[in-house]
Amino acid sequence: MKRGAGSTRYPALPSGALLRKSKTDPALIPVLLEEGLSDLEIASKMGWTVGTLRARCSQLKISLRRKNVNRRQFVLPQAIFDQLHQRAAMMGVSTSALAVELLEVIARDELYNAVLDGEVIEIMRSSTSAN
Repeated sequence: MKRGAGSTRYPALPSGALLRKSKTDPALIPVLLEEGLSDLEIASKMGWTVGTLRARCSQLKISLRRKNVNRRQFVLPQAIFDQLHQRAAMMGVSTSALAVELLEVIARDELYNAVLDGEVIEIMRSSTSAN
């Protein structure tokens, strides 16, 4: 059977699934990029190093650059990022996907006051008025 002949729909990968090098299909790379996975996460799922991923993408003319359409960046303290990253790994999702999901739920369900206690809100108010 020829690779690349016809169009094949690839099923979603189970969380934490590792693929064997000999069985990995490079067509999965764009799918994983769309899911928001980092280069390291994609390489890990493919069973490759980041260097191998970059080399294969270069050979296959697949760009690893992320589209920054409607994306914003936030700076988080390293300790908070580490906790978020650890939780995302336990859940089998990317760190960015978990952060987006948390913020979407808070905004959609107006959970700001439920998540933040009164002291935090007062600290935030006083720090923004000082600036």
